[in-house]
Amino acid sequence: MKLIYNLVVIDLKNDDGDILLANGINGLVDVVHRKEREIIEKWMQQEEIIPEGEEEKKLYALLEKRQYILPEAEEERLKNQIIEKLRVRNQQRKPNSVCFVLTYGCNFHCPYCYENAVKREKRMTVEMIDKVFEICPELKHITLFGGEPFLPENREIVRYIFQKAPEVEYSAITNGFYLEEYMDLLSTVRFTNIQVTLDGTEEKHNETRFQVKGQPTYGKIISGIQKCLSADIPVTIRMNLSSENLEEIMQEKSLIESTEWGRKVRFEIQPLFQCGSDEGNRLYKTLMEQDAKGTQGANQILTKTLPLFSFLYNGTRLRPVIRACDPEGVKCFYDPYGDIYNCILAVGQKEKAVGTYFPELQMKEKSFLTRDITKIKECRTCKNALFCGGGCPNGIPVDRDIYSPNCYNFYNDVQNRIPDIFRLRQKGEENEE
Repeated sequence: MKLIYNLVVIDLKNDDGDILLANGINGLVDVVHRKEREIIEKWMQQEEIIPEGEEEKKLYALLEKRQYILPEAEEERLKNQIIEKLRVRNQQRKPNSVCFVLTYGCNFHCPYCYENAVKREKRMTVEMIDKVFEICPELKHITLFGGEPFLPENREIVRYIFQKAPEVEYSAITNGFYLEEYMDLLSTVRFTNIQVTLDGTEEKHNETRFQVKGQPTYGKIISGIQKCLSADIPVTIRMNLSSENLEEIMQEKSLIESTEWGRKVRFEIQPLFQCGSDEGNRLYKTLMEQDAKGTQGANQILTKTLPLFSFLYNGTRLRPVIRACDPEGVKCFYDPYGDIYNCILAVGQKEKAVGTYFPELQMKEKSFLTRDITKIKECRTCKNALFCGGGCPNGIPVDRDIYSPNCYNFYNDVQNRIPDIFRLRQKGEENEE
């Protein structure tokens, strides 16, 4: 027999010459030291492994026990079994969470906003809201999004949604400017989270998150956050990171955490989407180092990533996937133009819609929602497929087939972030000793 094909080998780039083995069939992960690494790398070149000597025989027995060595037919059977189980499970899942994109209109003019090019004339109507409830009768969670969902002109449609579904859980993604004006409504339902963005200290924030006519926004947002927390509404502060505001972001986070109200806040700090790959990797490394120090609250964004990264960073169970994000397809975004999206970064880009819901429900035969590794030719024979799910579809150029792979995030994790995680964890363990 030989080593399984669905084996991911990651060079951890440490002084000990360790590698990480990730088994795509059963989800087992092992760190292998230099001596065993040399043997495994030799075996990877062999069609039939014949262990030589006692050490190789012991290693062979261990790898066989952990299913790194399997008959080819058995490996193929197990992989097909996993894929079919995931496919059937996904088909059986019913949407239980929706996001209402109430409007693309916004009272801010943030220079990096990915929705800047989207038309902003329309707002969701009562008829549109009713149609979504008709399509998704078993809702458990509703998110309000925009543009800016809490604009004054959206007040009555927000009230209508709350009255129509008073028992479900709610969340919102908002710039936070009108939170105080909406407190009477927000307190009538149960919110599990309101996400508000701050871009660093007051001065730095007001440079990038200002009103349409340039007026500052920091003070009013802080006041709104404090009102929410006083009403026991959980708040996550989102911070958009770049090399230009790194110092101010960390300074503001520490300042907030030093206050009584700030100790109730969660943080989600992420490099701007516009950052290049090198800058993004440097910033992610900084964020992981901050978390590793344990001197500040955990960064929630680091828990929302590909399975292998998440396993190593959070210790969560490593589960196979056949889709890169929203694996079960249980959450969709419904916008004021009658379009449906299943990716927050695709919202407003009509060519990336997965269908329409108004006036009638019509789903595309080929879209982000139908895309998985069984539909992508390259993924069917890729050893990484069950770890990356085909990659993020939003990163595929619109002139390419949506059933194309996007391997960037997975390979970037393998080459950069996973070695960084391991070195940080290793260093932490050494310090504890």
